[in-house]
Amino acid sequence: MGKTALLGAVVILALSCGVVWAEQAGPGEGSDSGLFSGTFGDSLWTVAAFLLLLGVLGKYAWKPLLKGLNDRQNHIEEQLKSAEDSRVQAERLLDEYKQQGLSVVRQATEQAQRHQQQMAEKCREEAQAIRRRAHEEIASARATAIDDLWKQTGDLVLQIGSEVLGRTLTEQDNQRLIDEAVARIRRNGGLQ
Repeated sequence: MGKTALLGAVVILALSCGVVWAEQAGPGEGSDSGLFSGTFGDSLWTVAAFLLLLGVLGKYAWKPLLKGLNDRQNHIEEQLKSAEDSRVQAERLLDEYKQQGLSVVRQATEQAQRHQQQMAEKCREEAQAIRRRAHEEIASARATAIDDLWKQTGDLVLQIGSEVLGRTLTEQDNQRLIDEAVARIRRNGGLQ
């Protein structure tokens, strides 16, 4: 407020001096009412008042105004620089997140492939176990069938022997004949 009051006082003083001088010059001398129609002194005071007003306005009005405009320009430039830095950082973060996303997708794909391989291996193992059990069951059934066939063969030999010999064989004779017949069949290649 002190600068504004000083500026106002200087302007009022300059204008007052100019008006007082113009009145002292007399009415006859300044009868023409144009800007440069007065005396050289009037023109000099007018130019001096204008230069004084220009100087005061330059120091107390234009300089602060220009300083404010420059400060505003600097502030805007700083904000633009900050926005550019933020944009660059955002692009960098976006690239990092893209890389992380690709890494996650790659890891998920690898994990899915490992899981698929594990499942395939497990299926193979189960199939082999089923195949092994089937072979074991077939071998067991075959052995059972062969044993049944031997028993039936033994019974048939007993029947044929009792019909051919015409007598009934004892249990020990039957067992001996069966054992001999089985031994002969096994020597000749057996049943396949």
